[in-house]
Amino acid sequence: MFTVKTAAKELGVSPSLIYGLCASGKLRHERHGLGRGTIRISPQDLIEYRQRSAVGHVEKRALPTRVKLKHIKL
Repeated sequence: MFTVKTAAKELGVSPSLIYGLCASGKLRHERHGLGRGTIRISPQDLIEYRQRSAVGHVEKRALPTRVKLKHIKL
């Protein structure tokens, strides 16, 4: 089981991002202890998160050449 710090190092992100992912339900975790407790993340949960977060090849789309914005006057 990883702590928040070690999970952050494994993913190459900040601990605050790990806390945010846990709070939003995007990263499975366990809480142990009284009150808020401590967060523990299994290696399998990190692997699953990585797989869900992987982005495949995305084709570039042509942007519209002219967009009319009514609220902006030039």
